[in-house]
Amino acid sequence: MTNVDGKDALHEHQLDELNDDLAVLVKIFPDVLPEVFREMLLRFDGQSRLELVANQLLLRQDAWVKGRWRTATERTEADAIDVSQIPEADLFRRNSYRWAVKVALLQEFKTLSKSTVNAVLAEQNHSYTLARPVLKKIASKHWRSSLSKFFSRWARRSEDDTEKHAMIRWTKSTDGSPLPTLKATGDAELDEELQRTVLVPLYAQYKAQQEDKDWHLAVQTNLEEAKDADALFECGCCFSTTPFEHMTACTESVHFICYGCISNSINEALFGQGWDRNLHHDRGLLRCMALTANDNCPGCIPHNATQRAIYQSRKGVQLAARFESRLAEEALTMAQVPLVRCPVCSYAEATDLYLPTGTLQYHLDMKHPFRAFTYIFLSLVCLPVLLLYLLFSPLHPPSTKIPSIATLFQTAFTRLANLKQFPARFQCRSPTCSTLSCTRCSKPWRDPHTCFESEVVELRTTIEAARTAALKRTCPRCGLSFIKDSGCNKLTCVCGYVMCYVCRQGLGPMEGGEGYQHFCQHFRYEAGRCRECERCDLYRAEDEDALVKAAGLEAEKEWREKQGLAGGHGKLEKVGAVGGRQERVEEEGWSLQGVVNRWVQNVFTCSLRSQ
Repeated sequence: MTNVDGKDALHEHQLDELNDDLAVLVKIFPDVLPEVFREMLLRFDGQSRLELVANQLLLRQDAWVKGRWRTATERTEADAIDVSQIPEADLFRRNSYRWAVKVALLQEFKTLSKSTVNAVLAEQNHSYTLARPVLKKIASKHWRSSLSKFFSRWARRSEDDTEKHAMIRWTKSTDGSPLPTLKATGDAELDEELQRTVLVPLYAQYKAQQEDKDWHLAVQTNLEEAKDADALFECGCCFSTTPFEHMTACTESVHFICYGCISNSINEALFGQGWDRNLHHDRGLLRCMALTANDNCPGCIPHNATQRAIYQSRKGVQLAARFESRLAEEALTMAQVPLVRCPVCSYAEATDLYLPTGTLQYHLDMKHPFRAFTYIFLSLVCLPVLLLYLLFSPLHPPSTKIPSIATLFQTAFTRLANLKQFPARFQCRSPTCSTLSCTRCSKPWRDPHTCFESEVVELRTTIEAARTAALKRTCPRCGLSFIKDSGCNKLTCVCGYVMCYVCRQGLGPMEGGEGYQHFCQHFRYEAGRCRECERCDLYRAEDEDALVKAAGLEAEKEWREKQGLAGGHGKLEKVGAVGGRQERVEEEGWSLQGVVNRWVQNVFTCSLRSQ
């Protein structure tokens, strides 16, 4: 066996055995991150490696895991896992892939030492996609990088790091436009990874830019031809002249409205305060926004014209889907149909159960007697208000749509029956989703399922794992991971490997290291960076507090985006997302019917009547 990255290379059959053992351990211990299993499988040898690792995890789990736990969402994804489903970044990597990644990164980061690259690769399981950002952050602190940034201040800056990727070669196509191609790495797996993570997004970006340019050129050409032919029409809203292809007429007074005004009206309705003003709710159409004498055109914009106007705007596909979803939500709300929703997509089903009369029996919820009697006492306090409502509700005209007391309680008891008798395990029937979820807590379903698992606990676990990963160092020789609690920045692994905690450079004699000469030798009167050299400090590491805080904030932001929560900080405020997570709010809100529903659900319970 040859030597790759400071540790013995593994044959193909050994890789298969290790990955099989890794899949078994992930299945048995779904709460533990796979990096713990990789570290332990390399430390134990022999045919009974799997049994030894499992026994150690059962006896001394906290000592081996060291805080590297999965979140509830990650555990759900690992429930039905096998070796073919484990992400490549978590598997033991082939020797040819590891060697190609090392060569590519050494060529790109020439200012960093070989031992630093090896250490970062060991931390990231030799993944090119994960190791490159860490090496970029380390290289940015080098004096050569600072000098190059100073001289490149006036150079053309690229908006996307992909355009200046070290593995991208730019050539000219037949029409003279720049064409990105990948440099050969010598490994098919690394080539496929670069193709997927670098080249495909770059082609998609350039395709979108070219389509945008072609669209604007076509619009400009059409406008010039219409001007030459004197075929421009005046918009009844903004009074600008527009070609006929970018206009439509309302359904009543034949007012011509341009697509720009329609798109602006839709944006104001969705993201502003114009939903009630701009929409005709009975028809589900956009109102005519032409400026007339009485300023009240009864016409509407046809649905197909509204769709064309939306699709021609920026991010038209997402905007159209959001508009259609909002219309559907409003129609379902007006119909007052109780729904159960998929937590991943916009699919929903009605929860009405058509049970014969007398099938259900209602009684006080004696499992929570204190809560039930508290709500009864509150209702007695509010009894005068209920009597006033009972007396004056029949006097209101039918157009006000104020329900009677009997209607309110009948609806509330029907909803209680639906909640109690509807199955908790919900299968989404959308062909593109098919997610299993819980109707009680709206979480992904996993057996055994526990409702209302604390999101705060999951978020805390995610942040703690990210903070631990930010401070973690991995020995490139034996693969042992560790965190420095105190002492100097010259670290010695149990295998004898010596490295710098700050820059990860090897300091031992086998790595050609300098030992303590690697650190700054100048005397300083006060704390702070040395002004005479760029060497690492022996005792003063990088700002760990700022590093941990930044890692925690980034992990929190990613977790909130994955959960469909608004913003990166503050309240757990949920938002709607078209094509993503559906807005999770109760249909009744704080309406009168909603208050009655909550009162009934907290006081009564129901069950099937025994025959």
